[in-house]
Amino acid sequence: MFKEAVHGRGVVNEKQRENPLSIEEIVASVRGRYKWNTTEKKWEVGYRKMRDYWIVLLLTISPRIFAMPVPKVVPTKILA
Repeated sequence: MFKEAVHGRGVVNEKQRENPLSIEEIVASVRGRYKWNTTEKKWEVGYRKMRDYWIVLLLTISPRIFAMPVPKVVPTKILA
């Protein structure tokens, strides 16, 4: 899972290779990517191999981690 998450990481030395994962790397591991299916001639979403394992791991942290955020309501002045 770790190797797949850091696949696109630029590495200058060995210490950088072993750094902890960043939020962007974890999000990229879970998020799907659009790809063009040449046989069916349509767009589809492709996911990484370890996506389901990442979701289970993140849900152990908090079951509401994938909940939709509540939009912030900003009161405005009523003009009459």
